[in-house]
This record gives sequence, C-alpha cells and structure tokens, in this order.
Amino acid sequence: MRNTMIAIVLWALLTIPAFISHDARAGEVGAQGLTKNGSSDIGQKPGSGDSNRGERLYQASCIVCHGPGATGGIGPRLAGNPVLSNEKTFWTVVYEGQHVMPPLNGVITGQQMADIRAWLLTLP
Repeated sequence: MRNTMIAIVLWALLTIPAFISHDARAGEVGAQGLTKNGSSDIGQKPGSGDSNRGERLYQASCIVCHGPGATGGIGPRLAGNPVLSNEKTFWTVVYEGQHVMPPLNGVITGQQMADIRAWLLTLP
C-alpha cells in the first residue's frame, strides 16, 4: 500500500502540466516540463508566493493526496493546518518528506512550493 501511494504521488508530480516551467523562477527544465531545483537553491527561502499560480499547481499535483480544497485524503488536511504558519516545519516537510509524502527537494522549485503555500494560506 505504501509503495502504491508513493507511486501515485510521484506520478502526479511528474504529470504537472508544462506551463509550470514557464512560471518557474529558478532551476533547469527537467523531465515532463518540471523545473528542477539546482543545488544552489536547496534550503533557500523563495520569494513570496502567487496564490493563483499556487492553486493551479495544487490542482495539478497535490490534490491526489490532499484532496479537493486541501480538505485531506490520503495525506492530511492542509486547509487551516497549523504547519502552514510554521515556516521551518513547513519547508522541512516539503524538502525532506514525511510519512508517505516523498521529499520534493529537486522535484519542484521552492518558488512553485511558495506559490502552493500562498494558495493554501487563503483557505479557511
């Protein structure tokens, strides 16, 4: 079951539409149009996020595990989740993974994740 969930998450991340690479701020374009983090951006705090772009990114990948409207599913509810207000914890989970969530470091850019976080912060 765990391997299946990891496979689903990875599949979702690899099927993010090609428009994402056009919105990326840093890194090089990798497989499937994803913009990979370069070693120079690992652990760096990205600029402020764009919630409109973040919603599109969420719909393209995160929804598979975190559900419509970030209400939860395989992964926890993200709407209103206290981890969003603790930047250090949030970025640690994103970059290193937690439980069945794989580490996203090198899979998406910090700016893309900041965009998703900006959208999540708009939810009740």
